[in-house]
Amino acid sequence: MVPMQNIKAEVSFKFDNSRTAEIFFNSLQPESLNGLTDRSSTLMERMNDSIRFVIEAKDITAFRATLNSYLIWMRMLLSITSL
Repeated sequence: MVPMQNIKAEVSFKFDNSRTAEIFFNSLQPESLNGLTDRSSTLMERMNDSIRFVIEAKDITAFRATLNSYLIWMRMLLSITSL
C-alpha cells in the first residue's frame, strides 16, 4: 500500500474593494492562527482586494473539514456584511 501524502490547495477570493477584504481577513485570521486541528493548517494572505488561503492537510477528511469551515465562515460574513 502506498502511503498518502499531504493534500494542499490554494483558494483565492476577490472582493469589491480592499476594505471588504480587510474586514474578512481580520475576521478569519484568528482561526488560521489557532488552527482547527493538528491534522491541517491554513495560511492566509491579504493582497489589496483579495484573500488567499493555502490549506494543507494530512488526509482528505481533515482537508475537507478545514475547507468547509472556511467556506461556511465566508458565507456567514457575506450575510453579515450585506445587512
